Amino acid sequence: MTPEGTRASFAVASAIVLGIAIVGFMRATSHDDYDFEVPLRTLEEQASHADIGPARTYLAMRDAPRGTAVLPDALAGLAASVPSRTDAVDLTGTSKADDLAVRSERRAYHGAPPVIPHVVGQATASECMACHDTGIRFGLLRATPIPHEAYTVCTQCHAMAEPGMPWANPSEGVAVDPRDVPNSFLGSAAPEAGPRWTSIAPPAIAHPTFMHERCMSCHGPNGRDALRSTHPDRQNCEQCHVPQAPLEQRPGGRQ
Repeated sequence: MTPEGTRASFAVASAIVLGIAIVGFMRATSHDDYDFEVPLRTLEEQASHADIGPARTYLAMRDAPRGTAVLPDALAGLAASVPSRTDAVDLTGTSKADDLAVRSERRAYHGAPPVIPHVVGQATASECMACHDTGIRFGLLRATPIPHEAYTVCTQCHAMAEPGMPWANPSEGVAVDPRDVPNSFLGSAAPEAGPRWTSIAPPAIAHPTFMHERCMSCHGPNGRDALRSTHPDRQNCEQCHVPQAPLEQRPGGRQ
């Protein structure tokens, strides 16, 4: 084939590819296949949101924080409401049995990862760690620190229990709480305390330490009242509270 013929063949092939690309683009961006409509607010619905206030002017936006720039300050304020490690701990009027019962409400069985009681996007682990790294308080609610190191996908272990979650039935509008799914597995009850070698000895750790390496998650200033340590300012918990060998039967664990 002559050079002129080669160029002509290439031009024809390029035109065909370009034509297919244009047709595909037009087909993909058309609205013919959309089977939903965006609901418009009625006047009554708009009136119900009148307390939101007017939108900011462009002049005001010039000096306003951009994007999520204000978020770190808001989280810092919520974190400031968490008691300090050096604050006095008063366990008067608390019940360990009651706090353990509340703790168990979000678990299918003792030792299972707790379900997430709120809606999350889980785009990245930082979304969860924003509140659950050091812990914050929001009114009467508290976000405790995670008891283990951070992993990439929190929802791989922690299922979401709010309506609209992935296992919801869209046709019936019913969400299934994973704790309500029939399960023949019977877990043990959460221990209230570890054994003591003598009456004045520190109690041994009442649970496995695997995935519970951060003691301050449950026993720190932001833990449930009756589970809090009276001396959270000390740095090395296992210097006095030893793990129990029967509970540490795992590869690489302490025997």
